Amino acid sequence: MKVQKIDPESGALSPLAVLCAGGVAGMACWGVSIPADVLKSRFQTAPAGTYSGVMDVYRHLMKEEGPGALFRGLRPAMIRAFPANAACFFGMEVSKKAFAFMD
Repeated sequence: MKVQKIDPESGALSPLAVLCAGGVAGMACWGVSIPADVLKSRFQTAPAGTYSGVMDVYRHLMKEEGPGALFRGLRPAMIRAFPANAACFFGMEVSKKAFAFMD
């Protein structure tokens, strides 16, 4: 219980544990979804008629740039994901405690 920073009486996580959990969850989410986001962005920003669909974007991307192109933008997404999702998780926990009287 001490390693996870869980209060044994209330079962609540410490603020630092909540922030870390949110940050890591956000990074995991972007790590999985960045390839689909790259394909979507390429499809949306291409001039009309360039691609016939997302699979066509994928084929062109693999042929011209290779698999690494699916992870373009991963670094900035990770840098942004940790603080943004940590704040979101923390805000949710604070709100949950603030409105606990309504239960």
